[in-house]
Amino acid sequence: MKRSRLLVICLTIISANTYGQNIHKAIEKAWPASVRMWGYDTSSKQQMSAQFSAVVVSPQGDILTAAHTSTPGKTYKVMFPDGKVAIALALGKIEMADDPTIPDVSMMKIITPGTWPYAEMGYSSSLKLNQPCISIAYPETLNQHLPGVRFGIITSLGNKRGFLQSTCAMEPGDSGGPLFDELGRVIGIHSAITISESENFEIPVDLYRKYKTALAEAKKFNALPAVEDPIGKDQIQLQTYTPIESNTKNACVLITSMIKGKEEKIYGTAFANAYVVSKSSMVGNEPLINQRKASIIRRDRENDLVLLKIEAPLQDGITLTKAKPDSISFKQLGQFLVSPRLDTANAISVVGTLPFSLPRINSTGFLGASIAIKNGPLLITFIRKNSPAAANDLKVGDEVISINGITFSKAEEFGATLQKYWPNDTITISLKREGTVYTKQIMLDEKPIPTPGHHPAEMFAGGKSYRRDGFTRLFAHDAILTPSQCGGPVFDAAGNFMGINIARFSRTSTLVIPSEVVWAFINIH
Repeated sequence: MKRSRLLVICLTIISANTYGQNIHKAIEKAWPASVRMWGYDTSSKQQMSAQFSAVVVSPQGDILTAAHTSTPGKTYKVMFPDGKVAIALALGKIEMADDPTIPDVSMMKIITPGTWPYAEMGYSSSLKLNQPCISIAYPETLNQHLPGVRFGIITSLGNKRGFLQSTCAMEPGDSGGPLFDELGRVIGIHSAITISESENFEIPVDLYRKYKTALAEAKKFNALPAVEDPIGKDQIQLQTYTPIESNTKNACVLITSMIKGKEEKIYGTAFANAYVVSKSSMVGNEPLINQRKASIIRRDRENDLVLLKIEAPLQDGITLTKAKPDSISFKQLGQFLVSPRLDTANAISVVGTLPFSLPRINSTGFLGASIAIKNGPLLITFIRKNSPAAANDLKVGDEVISINGITFSKAEEFGATLQKYWPNDTITISLKREGTVYTKQIMLDEKPIPTPGHHPAEMFAGGKSYRRDGFTRLFAHDAILTPSQCGGPVFDAAGNFMGINIARFSRTSTLVIPSEVVWAFINIH
């Protein structure tokens, strides 16, 4: 029995490594041509639209993107992963008169002189169900200058609206971005989504082949163009995808505690010598680990980590023998990852980004007082109900003099100063009311949780983690986890510890604190 299980595990690792190698080869080919774009006024040198994604498919600078991102005849800034920048002209696009959302086909052309990195075009007509596919695009929420990688499979060869469907998750910013096969060939262009992360609609690349001549004109077509080009036929047959299995649940534990009178549950990562590391902001002061009492050793607010200890070691705790100087590099992009989930199947994902940092935006301390941006004294113009400002009797019309001794000359400096503080930090604020200066000591609160938007990208099951920014080093992957499934470990397909899931950030991204940061945190103790 043990020998049989070992054979299954070995075959699984071999299969995952083979897939991973194929995916990375495809990424190496396709990455240089996957571009970030936005509308751009070449006279004023100003950004004129939200960002979107696209792919260059010829050395002369032919670009495929989605029609809903472009306006024929307008100019756009093209930003390559290697730092090259060019200007493109929007050419033709096709939006049906009775439904402008289909077929969502658009082409552009780089007008800056040069020879450009490009990706090979594949054939959407040769695709098969469950065939592996790869997204390389620029999700708006992360706002990074390098693209993110996501892995999935083809789930529909053409729905009733003419789109391919894949499980490569998308969100705003990805629109117009490329979907590749495992040879790094463009097979589709990102168009739309539903609420479910697994339902993503892709424009078949064959439409770009079919209407290439017509789309060379800077014109909007409200019907399919009469001029058609031959599509050709794919001479290559690709494999379908077999799901990866992994037995890593024993390193994942359940932590239960009370925070502000509410029971919270979060995963934890078990290490040797009875230590557990988890997400600090989701662990109260008297936690239970798998229903056993645990003590808190230390917290790290910067990385949102907490170190706990229980009386006896847990089964299969992770042993960290040494710290890696840098666990994620370009060669790891597309590498398979496994995130244990205690209540369901493990989440399989791929390394999606190189290491990056996220500034504090949602995780800053909250005062609840606003100042209008205008010349003159810095007067409070709004006090939010039930905020620390309201509880401490700050009033509209109060003039802000300083915070912790720091004075301001502009309203922007007030906001920038508050950005430096965390929830539960106490500030000393000096104000002037009716000619009299007075001082208040105020404990900042957490920012109120905003009502989720109505865009499908904001409506996925479980939603986002509350603390999801303010990190100095992390990477993203495309695991579908709820906020309560964070805190647990991430492994590669061979069982090597890669880090801790620290936050569900968006529809497309879960954030990981890398193993070397976790090791340094434990090693301090």
